Amino acid sequence: MVSAFNNVSDSRAFTEHKLLKKSRDCFTSESDRIAETGERFMKYFMKNATKEGVLFKTIKEITTEMNTPHQTLTRVLKTLEHKQIIYRRNGIIGLWKD
Repeated sequence: MVSAFNNVSDSRAFTEHKLLKKSRDCFTSESDRIAETGERFMKYFMKNATKEGVLFKTIKEITTEMNTPHQTLTRVLKTLEHKQIIYRRNGIIGLWKD
């Protein structure tokens, strides 16, 4: 049983690592501030999203919890959305599945 748990956590860690790498690639042409906020957001997303990859939080809640300016977070989300890492619909942020 313990080995099965380790396999699940190992595969999730790999997925998180892969997702962070993909998101970092999205911000290569952005400023350091935007890139750093993008990475912080992805870590926040992975920590707070459901296992299906959906985050049920408003932009205001996220900016407050991350202590990030609204404009900066909006730019990060638009970049991730444009690169099809996430999608936004009616109060949710979801992760595109590969």
